[in-house]
Order: sequence, then structure tokens, then C-alpha cells
Amino acid sequence: MARRSKNKEEHEILLALVPAGAKHILVVTEKGEQKYRKVSELADTDVIQVNKDGIPVVMKGKPGRPQNVVLSPANPVVAEVVKRKQAAIQQDTVLQAVRTNPEDAGVLHQVVLALGEEAASLGFERQEAEREGKETSNISVRRVNALKALADTWLKRKDQIVSRGIDLGSPAFKSLLQFLLESFREAMRASGERPEMIEAVFARLAQAMNEGWEAEAKNRMKNVI
Repeated sequence: MARRSKNKEEHEILLALVPAGAKHILVVTEKGEQKYRKVSELADTDVIQVNKDGIPVVMKGKPGRPQNVVLSPANPVVAEVVKRKQAAIQQDTVLQAVRTNPEDAGVLHQVVLALGEEAASLGFERQEAEREGKETSNISVRRVNALKALADTWLKRKDQIVSRGIDLGSPAFKSLLQFLLESFREAMRASGERPEMIEAVFARLAQAMNEGWEAEAKNRMKNVI
């Protein structure tokens, strides 16, 4: 465990022990923070940290995360597998949907399809395991989880279709509703209904549409999707 230098004299002695080429040295700052400081930027209040041999702990490179190392495939077979994997990833329909338009409703549709495919694949694996007399509990658990995820995503997709298909609060729908009501009023007039009867019907209709009509309309649309 690193020990701390105790005074200014020891501070100078330790600096003399810094290996050649070292760019940064481990210190504890005045605020008690442990960090690598540039050797040329050491503060008098920094406490140099040393190893078990009494040598300052240093870093010759830059502090921070190491750069990513690109590894080459171990052999031609592995290289071919990597190549096929990259091609499959690029052709994946879910990934393509996300890259094309992540906000589009089609992304959730592709997710539903992918989950259904995985659930079907697990179902086949379980059948094969049963045929071969192997344990199937783990496969069953995975299939149940896949089906649950599929059901949850399907419900979200259903709500998405309803909300995006018809927006009951949009100007377009309000204009359509107004047109339907005017057509209904005109039909009543053409049928010979008395004006007072027409007004009574529309007054009752207006009252009904103010009593949770929009919520009921959305529920009915959900039930037929």
C-alpha cells in the first residue's frame, strides 16, 4: 500500500527518484483527492505516493482510459465467422429500422417480429430436447420470458397504433366530426323532423359527448385492433 511523504525535504528527495521519462506522478492533493499530476505541475501541498520500495508511483503515458486495442482473428475460420456476423448485423431488420428512423412506429413492429422469431426458435429447441430426452426446464423458462416480452411489446404496439392512427384531439379529427354532425343534422331536416326535435337531439348528443365520450371512443378502437 502506498505511503505518504511527510515533509518538504522528503518531497524533494522523492522527486529526485522519479524515473526518467515519467510524465505523471501519483499524489494526494490538499483536498484529499488521489490523482496523477504532471511532474512539472506538482504543487507544494501535493503528497507524493510511493510504492513498497519507496519509489514514487508514476505513469509514463497519459492518464485516463487506455485506447481500444484492435484484435485480429485467431485464424481464417474465426475471421470468416466474424465476417458473417458483421454481415448479419448489417442486415438485421430491427437494427435497420432503428438506424433509418428511431422515432418511427415501425421500430416497435420489427421488435415484435424479432421477439416472435426468438420465441418460436426456443419452442423448437424445447421440442428437440424433449425428443432426445434432455432437460427442458431452462429452455421453457427462456421461452416464457420471450413470450412475456413479446406480449408486453405487442400491447405497447397496440397502444401506439391507436394513439397514432386517430388523434381524437387533433384539428383534423375535430373537422371530420363537425362534418359528420352537420350531415346528421341535414339528414334529420330532410326527413321532416321538427326544428325543436333536432335541437333537442343535438343538445342531448352534446351532453353525452362531454361525459367521457373520448375515453370510451379510445377503448372501443382498442377492442377492434
